[in-house]
Amino acid sequence: MIALAKYEPNYREALDNYTLSEEHLAFTGHPIEMLKKSETNPTYTPIVILEGEQVTGFFVLDIGDDKLHYTDIPESILLRGYSIHPNYQGRGIAKASIKLLPSFVKEHFPDIKQIVLGVNEANKAAQAVYLKNGFIDEGRRYLGRSGFQIAMCLKVNKLLVRKAQQGDEQGIVDVCVAAQWNTYNDLYSKEYIEGVIQKFYTVERIQKEIGETNRDWNGYFVALLNNEIVGAIGGGVDDKGISEVYVLYLDPEKRNKGIGTRLLSYLTDVQRSKYGAHEQWVSVTKDNMLGIPFYEARGFKFQHEQQSYESKPEDQAISLRYKRNI
Repeated sequence: MIALAKYEPNYREALDNYTLSEEHLAFTGHPIEMLKKSETNPTYTPIVILEGEQVTGFFVLDIGDDKLHYTDIPESILLRGYSIHPNYQGRGIAKASIKLLPSFVKEHFPDIKQIVLGVNEANKAAQAVYLKNGFIDEGRRYLGRSGFQIAMCLKVNKLLVRKAQQGDEQGIVDVCVAAQWNTYNDLYSKEYIEGVIQKFYTVERIQKEIGETNRDWNGYFVALLNNEIVGAIGGGVDDKGISEVYVLYLDPEKRNKGIGTRLLSYLTDVQRSKYGAHEQWVSVTKDNMLGIPFYEARGFKFQHEQQSYESKPEDQAISLRYKRNI
């Protein structure tokens, strides 16, 4: 598992043996060099990237005025000297560490709104990594000691909703499985929940459902908070313009942040504008006091009870059917 941690002296030996090629050093400082600067610069916070107990990368977070070369927003923090140890490159560590950055910054620097960095125009590989993992090039340039730097930024606590794409399947699985246990643990048997997960929420099935969309199955839509999937929704529309919300689950730790509302609104707009939906239905498990108040607060009205989809009478799985006009 990849983690970020503030530098401690016990990491020094690993950094002493941290080798970077001349090519890498042309674009970034060596960790030991950055550590020495941090000893005399109180705005520097050195960070190690860990895989288990092994140091696999390093960078510095700087709250000093140098960030203003890259942004006009004072509530920013500058990412400096980022590197992955050559022995650990190609293993997804860069992606995982950048994914952790916003939550780490929010925890340790709560007033910060964005992370900024400068990447040399000649360093195409680094540009691709940052852009692929959520950083944005807003067009700002700064002439540094080694040439022009491209200013990039990553928003902290940025919520994005979009249609799911290949590569999202594991994130959707993680959210749906966690939500199944959180929502239904006291309502259904362990065996029933495990059966639902095995049938509907596997990587293989969701990968297929991402790729095969149509009117009956509009596909998955996901919510990303700081580039991490924290919610998923899916539905379909029949020929008469009657739509269904088949799936809506959130990371249990991200509830009450407006994410469910954003997802439902996004799917509703797609069903209404693309497929001409004018009425929307949803099934909510009886006694599900997480789901029922949510849907009722958004205009859904109770219609009737029925046995839950693809359940057996002995499962005692009852759904409440709700609808609203859209």
